[in-house]
Amino acid sequence: MAFEQIQQQTHHIADTKVLVSYDRFTTRFELKKGEEVIYSTRLLFLPIKNVNILINEQEFTLKIFWFILWKSTLVNNDNVVIKELLVHRRKKSIGLLSYCVLVSCIKVSLDFMV
Repeated sequence: MAFEQIQQQTHHIADTKVLVSYDRFTTRFELKKGEEVIYSTRLLFLPIKNVNILINEQEFTLKIFWFILWKSTLVNNDNVVIKELLVHRRKKSIGLLSYCVLVSCIKVSLDFMV
């Protein structure tokens, strides 16, 4: 399993191919339609983002939550269009959280044994 600085995934939204990418070093999150950047931001210290964007003249709401677990969804009129924009990123955050909980439980149980 190699380290990926930029995690990306493509989706078909409103008859358009959209590339979603996240740079783990700079925390830059981008949505691109071809070469055109639809939305770009640095997440930095803001763990919750809700932004309205236009894709092919249709309005969508981009929701990003990345405090403990990663979650990024695209919603159109309260209907979830894409449940998770970066599935690989979500899986890694769940794995990391599970590992931390497991190690913490082992440490606590070892402390009680002593």
